[in-house]
Amino acid sequence: MRTTTAILSKIFTQRFYIQNTGFFLVLFYLLFGVVNGANLLAYHKGLMLGFLGNYTFLFLVLLLWTSYALKCVGFMLKTFQLQGYDFLYPTMGSIDKPTRRVIWLRLHTAIYMPVLVYVAIALVIAIRQGYYVQAVIITVVNIANCIWPLTLYERKLEQPDVIFFTGHLQRWINRHFTKPPVLFFLYELFTNFPRRIVSTKLFSAGVLWLTFLIMTRGDYFDLRGLQLGVMISVLTHMQLMVHHRAFDDTYLNFMENLPVNLFSHYMRLVGVYVITFLPEMIIITVNAYTKTTPWGLITVFCTALSLMILFRTLLFFPKMNPEVHVRYTMLTSFIVLFMVLGHYEWPAVLLLQTASAIIFFTKYRSYEPYIEAGS
Repeated sequence: MRTTTAILSKIFTQRFYIQNTGFFLVLFYLLFGVVNGANLLAYHKGLMLGFLGNYTFLFLVLLLWTSYALKCVGFMLKTFQLQGYDFLYPTMGSIDKPTRRVIWLRLHTAIYMPVLVYVAIALVIAIRQGYYVQAVIITVVNIANCIWPLTLYERKLEQPDVIFFTGHLQRWINRHFTKPPVLFFLYELFTNFPRRIVSTKLFSAGVLWLTFLIMTRGDYFDLRGLQLGVMISVLTHMQLMVHHRAFDDTYLNFMENLPVNLFSHYMRLVGVYVITFLPEMIIITVNAYTKTTPWGLITVFCTALSLMILFRTLLFFPKMNPEVHVRYTMLTSFIVLFMVLGHYEWPAVLLLQTASAIIFFTKYRSYEPYIEAGS
C-alpha cells in the first residue's frame, strides 16, 4: 500500500506543484514580495484581522479558497483523462472503498495544503483575538473543501465518461438534443475544456473593458480605437483556433469524405466563429450602441469575424505550427490595422474574406492532419 500511495503521490501531488510552479511563484510574490521584509508579519496579521473583522471580506476570502479547491479537483479529475494514465481506474478500483477514500483525502489535502497552512495561522489569530464565530466558519468551510471532493473522485471511478461537474448535463443534452455540426467543437470546449474557453473569454472581455475605459476617460469615441481593441480581442482566441484544428483532425476528419459540398463545410467554419465571438459582440453593442451607428457596429463585427476566419483557415497550410501561425497572424493584423487607420475597413474585410475563401476551397480537400516534427 505504501508503494501505491507513493506512486499516486508522484502522479498527482508532484505533478500538480510542478505544473503550477508559475502560479505559486506569482502568489508568493503577491503575498511576500510586495511588502517590505520588516513589515511582513504586521502586513499579514493586518490582512487576517481584516477578513476576520468583516464578513463581506471573509466571504470573498472563503470564495478564493473554494476556487483553489475547485482547481485541485479539476486537476485530479483531468489526470484520469490523460493518455497513459488509464491504469488509474483498475488500480484505484481494486482498493477497498474505506482505504481508497483515505487515499483520496491524503492526495487532495496534499495539494490543498497551501490553503490549510494559511488557514491554521488565521485560526490562531482568530482565537487569540476573540473571533470565535469566524473561526468556526473558516474551519467548517475548509473541512468541507477537503471532504466534498472525495465524492467526485469516487464518481469518476464509477462513471469514467463524467467530466467534472458537467456529467449529468452532458448526458441530458445527449439524450434530448442532436447537436448540429457547427456546435461540435463548442460542445467539446464547454464540456471537456471549460477553463480554456472561460479564461479566453475573460481575457477578451478584459481587453474590451480596457478599450472602453480608455476612450471614456479620454472623453472621446473613435471607431478605429474600438477596432484596435477588437483586433487584440481576436488575437486572444489564437489558442482556441489551434485547439479547433486539433479537434477537427482527431474527431471530424471523416467529414471530408461525406457527400457534403465545400460551401457547407465553409459555412460551418464561419458559424463556429460567429457563435464563439457572440459574447464579445454583445459587450460591444451594449457599450457602443449610443456612440456609433448600427453600420459602425456591423463594420466592427465583420472586421473581427473576417480576421478570425482567416486566422483559422491559415491552419490548413501544411507545416503550419503555432509559432509560424502567430507570425502570419501578427503580420496580417498589422496590415489590417493600417487599413483601418486609413478608413479602408471594408476593403480590408473584402480582402480577408476573399483570402479565407481561397485558402479554404483550395486546401480543405487536400489537407492532412498536422503532426509535430519528431512525434
